[in-house]
Amino acid sequence: MRIHAPSWTPRAEIECYVRQQHDWLHRAWTRLQARSPQARSEPPAEVRFLGRALTLDIRASLFVDIQRRGGSLRVHAPLDADVGALIRDWLHGQAVRLLAWRLARIARRLGRAPSRFALSNAQTQWGSCTRRGHVRLNWRLVQAPLALIDYVAAHELAHMVHLDHSPRFWAQVAELCPDALARRAELRRMSGVLFQV
Repeated sequence: MRIHAPSWTPRAEIECYVRQQHDWLHRAWTRLQARSPQARSEPPAEVRFLGRALTLDIRASLFVDIQRRGGSLRVHAPLDADVGALIRDWLHGQAVRLLAWRLARIARRLGRAPSRFALSNAQTQWGSCTRRGHVRLNWRLVQAPLALIDYVAAHELAHMVHLDHSPRFWAQVAELCPDALARRAELRRMSGVLFQV
């Protein structure tokens, strides 16, 4: 794991930051270590989508087709297909539309829209916002309930007003998402499961 800082940052300041972020860094490192690279992924027994566990219904087919039907995800695929990769692709495709929708919904309440929106594939981070208003949300959020997606969107949009984690920033988050701290705690509890995909 690397820590990046501007070249003019004093080493003592970097070391202080690392000590302050020790718990988060440890959790991030543990998640990275848990992900073992595989040439071909085995399909999971179930898939999470918007907070619900969907059972997998895998059927042999000449063509790939994935559809959600009630509490199941029906996957039609050739016998030699990497079903795990197909499911990740399906989740990513759902995330494009859903995360943009939730972000736009909260941006209307803020009265500001991001200058650019994109999905992220970060292994340890749910979202980011730059000084230019570029917002990125991790596609894996599509597995979480809408309330948690809204929290992350509110968090990143609040950075468009306060690009720090000051009390004013948290007040802005609370204005956009009144029970933000409870949602943040719930997201932390679920993170290990959501990052497994």
